[in-house]
Amino acid sequence: MPENPYLPPSLQEGQDVSKISSSEKPQEYRMEEELKSGPGISPAGTTLARHMAATVDSLVAIVLSFLLAQQVPEDLPIMVALTVVGVYLGYFFLLEALFGTTPGKFSTGLKIVSYNGSPCSTKQIAIRTLFRLLETNPLLLGAIPAAARIIFSRDKQRFGDLLAGTIVVFRNRS
Repeated sequence: MPENPYLPPSLQEGQDVSKISSSEKPQEYRMEEELKSGPGISPAGTTLARHMAATVDSLVAIVLSFLLAQQVPEDLPIMVALTVVGVYLGYFFLLEALFGTTPGKFSTGLKIVSYNGSPCSTKQIAIRTLFRLLETNPLLLGAIPAAARIIFSRDKQRFGDLLAGTIVVFRNRS
């Protein structure tokens, strides 16, 4: 049988995936195994702390957004709106990318990690941040979609966490 160029040499068609080491498995097999077994660190008990952190962070981000938007001339309403949205999203992106947490999360003992428990990549933080546009948008039911997803999902992930492969956990558990 000819070799499949899309599989690593250690894994060819028809081979039992369970018999090779985890590091030799393609990424999609490793991710599937991680999702079945659960996260590397437990997010148990983080729901209330996440909601408290979200309240603090949203208030701080909104205040910063509007303070900086006041520096933009009022006759440029599109620039004012872009400033508000940019500063709001930038607050989360910069703090989470640099520190793995925000002031609200830090004050409640939380941090963001990859699903396997390792530090997040910048790409993961960018995905989480961009999904805030949908999950916490006041024109699209506010934070209800994110809150519902956190409450009812096994790993307490909002949609941005799920797509980014991240979870929010207590700092002292890692």
